[in-house]
Amino acid sequence: MLSTSLVAQKNTIVTIDGRPVSVEEFENIYRKNNTNLNDENEVKSPQEYMKMFVDFKLKVIEAENRGLDTTLSFVDELTQYRDELAKTYLTDVSVTDSMVKEAYYRTKNLVKVNHILISLKENATHDDTLKAYNKLIEIRNKCLNKEKTFDELAIEFSDDPSAKEMGSLPYFSAFKMIKPFEDVAYSTKIGDISLPFRTRFGYHIIKKEDLKPSRGEIKVAHIMVEFSNPKEVPDEEDKSKEALLDSVYKLLQNGADFGKLAREVSTDRQLVKNDGVMNYFIGEDFSVKEFADAAFSIKNLGDYTKPIRTKYGWHIVKLVDRRPVLSFEEMQADLLKKVKSDPTRSKQSKTKFFNNLKKEYGFIMYDSNFSKFKELVTSIPSDTLAQLPENCKKISLFKFANVEYTSDNLFDYFINKPLNRERNCIYTSHLKIGLDEYIEKTITAYEDSRLEEKYPEFRYLIKEYHDGILLFSIMESDVWNKAIADSVGLLKYYEQNKGKYLYDKNFEGLLITCVDENSRGIIEKSITDGITDPDSLMNIANKANDKNNKVIRGKWEKGSNRLIDYLVWKEEKPSDFKENLQFISGSIKDGGVKSLDEARGLYISDYQAVIEKEWLKQLREKYVVKINEPLLRKVKSLEKKK
Repeated sequence: MLSTSLVAQKNTIVTIDGRPVSVEEFENIYRKNNTNLNDENEVKSPQEYMKMFVDFKLKVIEAENRGLDTTLSFVDELTQYRDELAKTYLTDVSVTDSMVKEAYYRTKNLVKVNHILISLKENATHDDTLKAYNKLIEIRNKCLNKEKTFDELAIEFSDDPSAKEMGSLPYFSAFKMIKPFEDVAYSTKIGDISLPFRTRFGYHIIKKEDLKPSRGEIKVAHIMVEFSNPKEVPDEEDKSKEALLDSVYKLLQNGADFGKLAREVSTDRQLVKNDGVMNYFIGEDFSVKEFADAAFSIKNLGDYTKPIRTKYGWHIVKLVDRRPVLSFEEMQADLLKKVKSDPTRSKQSKTKFFNNLKKEYGFIMYDSNFSKFKELVTSIPSDTLAQLPENCKKISLFKFANVEYTSDNLFDYFINKPLNRERNCIYTSHLKIGLDEYIEKTITAYEDSRLEEKYPEFRYLIKEYHDGILLFSIMESDVWNKAIADSVGLLKYYEQNKGKYLYDKNFEGLLITCVDENSRGIIEKSITDGITDPDSLMNIANKANDKNNKVIRGKWEKGSNRLIDYLVWKEEKPSDFKENLQFISGSIKDGGVKSLDEARGLYISDYQAVIEKEWLKQLREKYVVKINEPLLRKVKSLEKKK
């Protein structure tokens, strides 16, 4: 204990009111507040910064001594902040990063596969699951033994209707398929057939056909004439529609407007109102290959193709915009959002995170004990339990961080679940689900309790936020509000510093906005007659015209009002300026002292600084401050810009 105390003393850089501050805490705040400054010449040395640090800590300690850290509002705010910050530490960041990089690779590279699906319900029996698996093994072997091609087998056996309609799936990228399917598609070698794998739809095997870089996205417009019946197109109709688009193509070559022709000729009614413009698409992801290939072959924006034929009709395609695949840095934020919002990816990350923690803290699952416990509780005839029978108590289910967790702990978890008052899930297959939930909760709670100890940066962030809330509270009560409320003290300060804030060259007079020229005439005549009070002028003009004319008196320096800048200083005309209805009456002044009302914000800010300075003097007299000068000299100073 004595040696630990001595180490702590040697590591203490300053003590305030008997409270030690470690050199690590000081260095962390020093570095944080002296980097990324707008002016690098403002970087302080550790000795210079220590004074500011002590002033800051004195205010925080005073707030703590007044009990401001025990108020309900403080505790709630700090708890909410900690809970939010903890979320980023209660997931495996490295796993998330690797998933984002994986998603980027799969965005840049598109995969093409054919697949065979044997449908299976998610709650299928063991026998049905084995039957589906074995069936796919048999189908796979037929292909490997060259009894039939994969395409033939897909048409014959697959429960996916697309196998008969279109054969292979179109090229796809990240997030286009469910994650397990995507994983196998990208991990299988080109030409190989995967082993059976499970998704929520059933069991699949895939044959990987191709992998190629994405060409990015394009936006096109098209003029289309559709076939009456794409499945049966008479030669006469085919030729007449080709001829129609040939004539449209010639009009375009002679300078006709593409959008106008799309509106007049195109039979794609959904896009006619938008001049035939389609949404961005990835070529390989587009279902009509001939159309996509023609669109991507266009070199320059604004160029268009000759008439092309697809199974749906004849088209002329114009390139509107092209977007290449962005860099990883440009896509990182969006990909991270997609990874986190993808339930399957999130589950994978979560599973790996908990597996790592289990390994770190020596998790042991007592499977035989759990089987025994399950057998005992499911044999109890009642469907409700108030407490566990004696033969079900104190059965060790798992061990984590050197603590044994028993059947009693699991039962208490079931009993206290808000949505599980009936407690009957302990008798069902949900018992294992409940155990998994309880293990996850136990691990999360333990890891959460160790965040401050395990991650110094987390501890510093919580401490920083804690001190920041207290600083704001006590500054608000003892400085900011005090200066505003002390009108006598503020007036006295103003009288002592009256000449501190002066006007530059300024316009003093009236700024007038009229609703019509008749109102302007009335106001101008009244001013000529010697009436310059704003309220009187508005009463006269508004009464005469039953209008809402406005007159404002003031002093305006250059740059303080857009209308004054234009009317007086000949600056840029405001876009909302009302010609002949907005004008001024007054004169330009060379300067002058600003009154308290005219510079109230500035004088209040200065008076607050005076109050704060006196308050800090009192705090330094109230609390003992001891600085470890030798240790302070060892703190490496951040360099100032030369």
